[in-house]
Amino acid sequence: MKILLFQIYGNQRAYHLELTYCVLSAMRFLQDDPAGIRIVLAADAENRRPDLPADHLPITPDTLLEWQMNGSYTHAIQAHALHHAVRHFDAPTILIDSDTVFHAHPKHLFDRIGPGKTLMHAREGILRDSPEWPEWESLIRNTGGVLAGWPVDRNTVMHNAGVLGLHPSDAALMERVKAAMQEIRAQSSVFTAVQLAASLGFGNETELSDCDDLVEHYWNGPRAYYHYQIKRMFPKILQGGGIEGMNMPLAPLERNPPCRMGNRIAARIKRMRRGGDGEYAYAYLAYLNALSLRRSDMDMANVWAVTALDMLSWGVSRQHQEITTDFSHFSPAGLDAQDWMQPTLRRRWHDYWAART
Repeated sequence: MKILLFQIYGNQRAYHLELTYCVLSAMRFLQDDPAGIRIVLAADAENRRPDLPADHLPITPDTLLEWQMNGSYTHAIQAHALHHAVRHFDAPTILIDSDTVFHAHPKHLFDRIGPGKTLMHAREGILRDSPEWPEWESLIRNTGGVLAGWPVDRNTVMHNAGVLGLHPSDAALMERVKAAMQEIRAQSSVFTAVQLAASLGFGNETELSDCDDLVEHYWNGPRAYYHYQIKRMFPKILQGGGIEGMNMPLAPLERNPPCRMGNRIAARIKRMRRGGDGEYAYAYLAYLNALSLRRSDMDMANVWAVTALDMLSWGVSRQHQEITTDFSHFSPAGLDAQDWMQPTLRRRWHDYWAART
């Protein structure tokens, strides 16, 4: 037996959209070749999914709160859920984030774990090259460069924790991973604490492999557009419903939404006027597309507005004084007039501008 583990908590139905597509993308392969793989969903009673081909591993609300470090760090649940499941089932276990798509049979992921062999999603790079380097530099200085007995320095490699795979013979390693995670959080509020802790533990104590050639993990980038597409495939999910059977074909997800040629031309001109900054020009393209669709397709307009904000927040390396003029409708002066924009997204834009001042 091998365990393909998912976990859901809270009341975010968007996570159920992701979970639905992820599980069904795995089932495309498992239906014809089960390969001894059992899909398991670790969740509280409110997040059970009897419509999906997944066994329920019940988690109480009190346990969920404890696993989230009493609510101070929600991502800590990844380390705890994996540790709990691998001991509970005494079987090779791979925890998969819901925002994942299988492009190959899950058995190929299990080929990469075994005694002394672990799995994560992808190599992200060394700490020194991370956008969070100031946080990591402070952590290294304050801890003397040691976390749970493992050395950490500017050249420590970070792997993405969208996939975490472990053999039961290495289950005890998770105690040190959790200890490292807690030490990180004691020094910093950085949200990738579990990633660094797992990278240290798996990287130092086992043969660590990645699997981004087998699965796609879309924690940013096309995520908003993927949600848009999945919502149309499974319209009942966001309202608390489920799917209506396993026989419907699963359409592939398109990465790039359609775009008006006039907006592309305007963005190219903006790129030339802003010193050839392609990332900034793409954010501007997303902004124009959002405005173009705000009356005809509000859902897609919000997809583009998310894309614009994400690109400005994480993709743009240069600052431009003209930003409030270029993005005037989304600037503090114009934002509240965008009644088509989802309130949570409008708040994110307000937070973005506040952080720039």
